[in-house]
Amino acid sequence: MTAESTVVESSACFDIFVARQPIFQLDGAITAYELLYRKSGESQSALHASAEVMAAEVLVQTFLNIGLDRVTGAAHAYLNFTHDMLVKGTWSLFDPARVVIEILETVAPDAEAIAAVEQVVKAGYIVALDDFEYTPAHEPLLRLAHIIKVDVLNRPFADLEALVRRLQGRNLTLLAERVETREVELTCRSLGFTLFQGYFFQRPEILSRRELAAGHLAILKLMNTLQDVDSTDAQLEYAFRGDVSMTMKLLRTINSASMGGRGIESIRHAVRMVGRGELHKWLALLLVSSVAARGGTDVELVRVALARAHLAELIGRQHGDRRTSESLFMVGLFSLLDALLRAPLSEILDRMDLASEIKRALVLRTGPFASVLSLIEAYEQGRWDVVNAEAESSGVDPRLLGDMYLTSVEWARERLQAA
Repeated sequence: MTAESTVVESSACFDIFVARQPIFQLDGAITAYELLYRKSGESQSALHASAEVMAAEVLVQTFLNIGLDRVTGAAHAYLNFTHDMLVKGTWSLFDPARVVIEILETVAPDAEAIAAVEQVVKAGYIVALDDFEYTPAHEPLLRLAHIIKVDVLNRPFADLEALVRRLQGRNLTLLAERVETREVELTCRSLGFTLFQGYFFQRPEILSRRELAAGHLAILKLMNTLQDVDSTDAQLEYAFRGDVSMTMKLLRTINSASMGGRGIESIRHAVRMVGRGELHKWLALLLVSSVAARGGTDVELVRVALARAHLAELIGRQHGDRRTSESLFMVGLFSLLDALLRAPLSEILDRMDLASEIKRALVLRTGPFASVLSLIEAYEQGRWDVVNAEAESSGVDPRLLGDMYLTSVEWARERLQAA
């Protein structure tokens, strides 16, 4: 392991936002939520994002990051779809029992769109037409749709009545959106609307979650591949080939003076030179130390995490067991991961194929490595009675801890300076 192997990246995680606005039935019960794009936690609208960007962002954040169950519970999710998303079949990624395909008003009812909606309906999805305004060209979509959403804000009664009369007899459910007063709600009820959405009932609620950046998910994937005893060198080579940046960092690590790597013939050759245990440790360091780029208190948290990792490793070496020392390195390094990434530790570790003993020590504070973590934390806090008790439990001479601690602090400082 070298100072050069600790490389700072732009950000270890990012915040994701999705707004949801409930859709109510006649009896006042929530039947669904429309999911809406938001740029930040303070945004009250979608600002200037394009329809394509907004629709794609909502799908990605809801289904891949936050999770649909956490956003809508048992209720349906109304998801906006653009013309391109319909034609490309993006809708097929989602469970028809959970979502309503809401076709944006910007979708031209051309042959491609109509053919795509026919497939959507055939696959069992509910289809809603958003902000609907009647034209003869919309007749094919009206024959396929189940729900018609009508913007009723500042809409004259005569216009609403004429639109409803044109839609009668088609077995369509009418949804009034942008309902802002009790009077408008009552008017819509009298006209035959049975679903309602708008500020009168509830403004959109913004949900957020902190998520690992894509580059760090790649690191976790590589770490998991390394930990898999059945993975081959060819699989590792393939994983590195998919990430130019990671390959560059691997080669830079090997070519450092302390590793003596020269004449690298291939990525597979490089992986063999480093060794799986050392490479796993290097990737873990890269994951944690990259957070330091945010500055402020995060730098100090990273420093403490690095020092803990090395101290835990040194304690493990007292037993002469290399595998134990490598595992303890992970325990120390990841002990502050929840504070660094601002997310529950259990959720973060679910993405990492770590040994059960490491996870138990970090989450449950049980198992063979838990006492070492408790020892390190007690030493940092100067709780000497706990230090003596945990040192005895860990089989460590407490008189050696002072020198090991100072060595670890210096080791962490060197790596942060080199980053």
